[in-house]
Amino acid sequence: MSVKVWLYSHGVTWVKEKDFDAFISFSYKDQDLVIQELIEVIEEKDPDIRLCLHYKHFLPGEFIQRNIRKAMVCYKRTVLVLSRSFLESQWCLLEFKLAHTQALRDHVPCIIVIKLADLPKEIQLYLKNTTYLTWGEKHFWNHLLYVLPRSQSVPKHQFRDYPRFPIPMANPSV
Repeated sequence: MSVKVWLYSHGVTWVKEKDFDAFISFSYKDQDLVIQELIEVIEEKDPDIRLCLHYKHFLPGEFIQRNIRKAMVCYKRTVLVLSRSFLESQWCLLEFKLAHTQALRDHVPCIIVIKLADLPKEIQLYLKNTTYLTWGEKHFWNHLLYVLPRSQSVPKHQFRDYPRFPIPMANPSV
């Protein structure tokens, strides 16, 4: 049995960058709403979704651009919480541009856009060509939780039943 499997079966877990499902990009001016009404609700409704949050997971001392670039490349989805404050923030715009560039380069729909309020015409043009969610719309939570990826983890109880036998590992390339 591998050391990682043995440790996990005995309750030792760890999280690495690549273990996150989504990076959430938002303006600090919207943080009360986003943290309390979005992030905490996602974590409560579906604890299997692992969110990367700049205030928790960005490496201290690292250049902000490098932290942002890692977030765009290493996680399965980027959730952009669009508001007027988002559009006024140079860091949010950088996150937006990097996520969009990454999606175009990889040909993968990795951006989830949540529109918080009415936005200027320039961004409305972008939204006309993108599927997005509008904060507060009917079925918002059903749609959001449907599109967010989930970490695939093996429940701990499976290991407790057979701690001495190796568990066949799934082929990650399949």
